[in-house]
Amino acid sequence: MELWNWVNRNGLQFISLQAWLKEGINMAFSARTEGVSNGAYKSLNMGLHVGDTADLVLENRRRYLSIFNADLDDMVACQQVHGNEVRRVNCIDRGKGARSLDEVIMNCDAMITNEPGIYLMSFYADCIPVYFYDPINRAIGMAHSGWKGTMKKIVVNTLEAMYKEFNTCANEVQIFIGPGIGFCCFEIQSDLLAKVKAEFNSFHDIINNKNGLITWDLQETNLQLLKQEGVNPLNISTCKLCTACCADIFYSYRRENGDTGRMGALIGMEY
Repeated sequence: MELWNWVNRNGLQFISLQAWLKEGINMAFSARTEGVSNGAYKSLNMGLHVGDTADLVLENRRRYLSIFNADLDDMVACQQVHGNEVRRVNCIDRGKGARSLDEVIMNCDAMITNEPGIYLMSFYADCIPVYFYDPINRAIGMAHSGWKGTMKKIVVNTLEAMYKEFNTCANEVQIFIGPGIGFCCFEIQSDLLAKVKAEFNSFHDIINNKNGLITWDLQETNLQLLKQEGVNPLNISTCKLCTACCADIFYSYRRENGDTGRMGALIGMEY
């Protein structure tokens, strides 16, 4: 599938796929620049839950949504509990989680919809955003896949939910695996290594163990999960930028020991 690229719009820089944009699928992954937040959250922090001033976060979200002529009333956010639950959202959910954590869709890490004008947004500082687009049935999805979500195979659950709700076929769906902590930086300990090997024993090239330093490739693991479910590899695009390495453009929970902001992963269909 077509490679990702940087786009500049309304003074903001974001990652997107031109092929999806041309089909009316507005998708983006934000950089940390050109916002109004300060200190550890400088400057385009999208997360209400990290300790930043709420009014600044809302202004950042407004700026981000404006790249697609959308606003806070058009977006939907979920709780992100590092699980594998998927929720279908529709027009009555618009605005949930946009202004307050009290209004998010609870206890889920993935959202799907086939209704235009709804912008699914989730938040990242090392975890992997996985975008779904079904061009046949005009449906979209967004899955938050950190290491726990990867272990729990949230991308598989998202595919299954899209098949159940929209008749999405795995061999027709298009996938974008966005930036996250890379193979270079996601160090794990031996106890987690044992669990990863047990869960993904048939997968290749997802673990590097050199001189006692063990790293795990979350993006590749999610890619192999999707391929295992029948997704055509030619329909998968991956952005290999590492959030932990790229301090000038991305927040990283691990790099900053938890005291940092969040990027926003965004997807919505035009009317």
